[in-house]
Amino acid sequence: MMDPRDIALQASCPVLAAPRFGPLPEMANGQRLIVAANGVFVQVRLDWLDCVHRITPPVGLPLPYGRMEERLRFSFGVLPIRLIEDFLDAGRKGLPDEVAGVLIYRRGTRNLRLALCEPAYASPARIEYRRPAMEEDETVAVDLHTHGCGLPFWSADDDRDDQGIKVAGVFGCLHESQPQAEFRLVLNGRFKPLAHPWQREPHRRDEAHLEPGLLRRILRRWPSGGLPWNT
Repeated sequence: MMDPRDIALQASCPVLAAPRFGPLPEMANGQRLIVAANGVFVQVRLDWLDCVHRITPPVGLPLPYGRMEERLRFSFGVLPIRLIEDFLDAGRKGLPDEVAGVLIYRRGTRNLRLALCEPAYASPARIEYRRPAMEEDETVAVDLHTHGCGLPFWSADDDRDDQGIKVAGVFGCLHESQPQAEFRLVLNGRFKPLAHPWQREPHRRDEAHLEPGLLRRILRRWPSGGLPWNT
């Protein structure tokens, strides 16, 4: 008989084989691992997110399972550029210090709102802050901070602090007319870089999935690194 503790642990993160002929079973909010012919995937379901992400390549055995494709879907549709530009305005007003904020998802309305974080300490090189109070049906979907006039990058502190599940973004060069940024999807300590409208020029040339024309066109296909945005 299986130990009850193992039963509880496996229920919190079940493992299943990818169906070869039928659809995946539906899942409630939570996390599960899927063993497929083309690798091992993690699926995460939250009020605001449905994500399938490959965490290992094929295991090297001829498994009789189906194949999986990565995907990223937001319950609120697309990330609103307007709210993030509002955050950029706050970041510029806070120069030369760093500024932090969050986009909060509300289950009842399926919408996002911007809230700035109250700094306990802020300087051009570091910020310590308190997240704003949230209603019972609200949760943080996007975590944002700035590097003031410096370049955007993921520091060791960011890697340590970015746990749980969220989209994270960092902005830099706010003293310039066109800021720079880095965005990533955070999945319990794993990070997947995401394309965004503030790509630096070399990245835009290299990324075939970025459509020509207006910089802030919607990026439609996440498996190639894209992230949907709303102008």
